[in-house]
Amino acid sequence: MEKNNYVIFKKHYGNIKRPRVKELSINLNGVKIYEKDQSMIINIIVPVEESTKVVEYFEEFNLGEDIQFNISDTGDFECTFRGISPVIDKNSYSSFSITVQEKEPQDEMKG
Repeated sequence: MEKNNYVIFKKHYGNIKRPRVKELSINLNGVKIYEKDQSMIINIIVPVEESTKVVEYFEEFNLGEDIQFNISDTGDFECTFRGISPVIDKNSYSSFSITVQEKEPQDEMKG
């Protein structure tokens, strides 16, 4: 898998002693990101045969939970999960949207 062609979503779970990450990779051609107010809407289009796995991944997130995504291996965006839209099945593809809010960058200069 060529990382430059994918958006990789990351869900962190576990605890400090045993941190774990669950990742989901989606081809970049199936992901469109729009900014709206202080949020981002991420439209996702995947083949129908992949839609159940993809939707279940996002349904595991609770509102307000941390989510990260990395576009084409450019670095992680730290966000807060805000919700998922209903899934629309059309011919051989399924589409839906998730809403995330980018976290405020931590001011490292604060003491």
